Amino acid sequence: MRMKLRLPSRRPIGGGLAVLVAGLVADAAAELGAMETTPVDAVHRARVALKRARSALRLLEKAGADWAVMPQVRLVELGGRMSAAREAAVTADLARKLARRLRGREREVARLLAARQGAIAPEGAEAMQRALTREAQLLGYAPAPTVTPAGLRDLLRQALDRTSRRYYDAALKPSRRSVHEWRKAVIVLRDQVTLAAGRWPEGAGAAQPLLAKFGRRLGRLGDLSLLQAGLQRPWVPPELEAARRTLHAQLRVRRERETLLVLLRWLKLERELSQLLSEENRPRRRDKP
Repeated sequence: MRMKLRLPSRRPIGGGLAVLVAGLVADAAAELGAMETTPVDAVHRARVALKRARSALRLLEKAGADWAVMPQVRLVELGGRMSAAREAAVTADLARKLARRLRGREREVARLLAARQGAIAPEGAEAMQRALTREAQLLGYAPAPTVTPAGLRDLLRQALDRTSRRYYDAALKPSRRSVHEWRKAVIVLRDQVTLAAGRWPEGAGAAQPLLAKFGRRLGRLGDLSLLQAGLQRPWVPPELEAARRTLHAQLRVRRERETLLVLLRWLKLERELSQLLSEENRPRRRDKP
């Protein structure tokens, strides 16, 4: 059973975070056990579980759990080992969809890109599964910090502030790296707001659907970035090189336009989130840890 990204309601907040992290890492290990049947989908679900676990670990770290730093490092390393295969598979799927809308030599370029599939060898998946299983066991014994409802709300406001700083880095000096770092911060904030929604429905609960919708838009921007990256280097036959450059330029223009739109959209969303996660927007009922 996959663990939902919600704090357990009958546990103290700190303990609930620790249980959530261990459960998500165990979910990632279980997904890799399904590699023989649905490798691409299993890798995707495992990576999602790891990203959510890292978002929860960030909250634990900021709440004073120093031990939460090293698991984040290990999960980043394990997630990175899955990234190349997942991104290649996603790029291939996106290229197939793109090819259906193209004609002529650009269509042939997209078809060639679609043929470049990604995969993880079964032995590699087994090694990662063992590492994640061990990590989940270690996390099950980790001490949980004391986190009050007021403290949780403050942690979410801090996460929003960090995301805003990443935004201004991307807006003032836009590059693929700065936008990527901002996108990652938005995803972390979305996950942290989602897991806190049940404990703070007036704030996090109201902010969650806004961030979920924005996250989907960021996902489309990520798709454009993957496609453009796949077309960036010369790898096609000489007779298709001009078509590759044309398609790459078209996608670059689309990505730059979409980047500008999401950066502008964040300005309005940031104001809404600041109001929802403000100090004044407290739960009406009495706080319960």
